[in-house]
Amino acid sequence: MTDAMHNPSAPASRDDLAQRVGHYLVANVPTAELDERAAAARERLIGKRFDDASHVFVLNRDGGLAGVVEMRELLAAGASTPLSALMSPGDCHIVSPDTDREDAVSTAIQTEISCLPVCNASGRFIGAVPATAMMSILRDEHLEDLHHMVGILGRSESAQAALTASPPRRALFRLPWLLVGMAGSALATAMMAHFETALAANIAVAFFVPAVVYLADAVGTQSEAVAVRAISLTGADLVPLLAGELGTGILIGAALGAIAFPLILFAFGNVALAATVSLALIAASSIATTIGFMLPWLFARLGYDPALGSGPLATVIQDVLSILIYFLVAAWLVF
Repeated sequence: MTDAMHNPSAPASRDDLAQRVGHYLVANVPTAELDERAAAARERLIGKRFDDASHVFVLNRDGGLAGVVEMRELLAAGASTPLSALMSPGDCHIVSPDTDREDAVSTAIQTEISCLPVCNASGRFIGAVPATAMMSILRDEHLEDLHHMVGILGRSESAQAALTASPPRRALFRLPWLLVGMAGSALATAMMAHFETALAANIAVAFFVPAVVYLADAVGTQSEAVAVRAISLTGADLVPLLAGELGTGILIGAALGAIAFPLILFAFGNVALAATVSLALIAASSIATTIGFMLPWLFARLGYDPALGSGPLATVIQDVLSILIYFLVAAWLVF
């Protein structure tokens, strides 16, 4: 929520004003007096142009809204029919210029009115939000929700550029994080080389490196998706969410390890190898959920786009740690 919304006296930014329904207000709409009849109201409309003419807004003597008459009802009414007999009450449909645009559209949907009347703080009618504007609001809100769901946390310039920039600029946005990943890959290679002698003596240990790394990456990717949704769509505290995700990672790792143990034991007849893979899956899955959840949150706090940086960085960290854990367990049980 912006400072201007916390403090009405604070100057509102352009983006903040666009979120208020007053931004979409049109003042040139048909109005009539409460004691008028249909013939008089129709006659006053002839020869005039309006920004929206779908409804006639019936006003009290003090300028307040008494009710709303659909134009089709006015045109079909008898000449002597009073407007009070045609109108629906206006009080339940009124919004103020400072009403959030999404709340205003929700009011229009709930009250089944296609042109929403707007009154100022003193209760005087000042205009309406036409159906075309409400359709535009619905579209903008829908796109905003989609942006949140895919990890673009606002319509910032950098987030928009990530979608609309030229290929060279898009590559420039993404390449630094991939270079970090390349450095991490070199570290993983160095770790593998460190255990070269042990692997030569126990080649079966190397068979399961891709499986452990892949499953850790997959678990971490799921956690990244959960983290982006949590950051974008909820205001929940980080600690309970992280604790829940860590518990989920431990359970997933235990399930994967329980499945892997008998299969490896049956295929290789090596209890130590089966235990190594199972324990590595439990540890790697637990760490992967933590990293996958924390990095998008950290990127968001630092002002970076989680959709571009957290994935590559999380992958390389998970890969290095997964390999390290696997070989440490193997050194304990196998080598």
